[in-house]
Amino acid sequence: MSVETMIRDTYDQVFGGDPNMSTMERVASSGFGLILAAAGVNRAGLPGALMGLAGAALVARGMSGHCPFKSMMGGGHAVGHGGRQEYVDHDEQPQSHPAVQRHVPAV
Repeated sequence: MSVETMIRDTYDQVFGGDPNMSTMERVASSGFGLILAAAGVNRAGLPGALMGLAGAALVARGMSGHCPFKSMMGGGHAVGHGGRQEYVDHDEQPQSHPAVQRHVPAV
């Protein structure tokens, strides 16, 4: 197994999933991740390496739109329509959710 395959598999296991973050959460995560990674590059040794890795993880989280911790805590997933995003609770019946009701014609 190559290193590239191992990294890709790990990324897919951690960040692969349905998007469960709002646009603002994604922007904030990516922005703070870039700042943290840049600060880590300027710091030497183990603290700098850990800051760089944490920053990279935040950027990956923001870019993918999937937060594994939010998913483990049972957070809903984002449903976008009309430039907005709403969250659908996993326990809620989809046909009763207002976001679905607006898009499904009455029969």
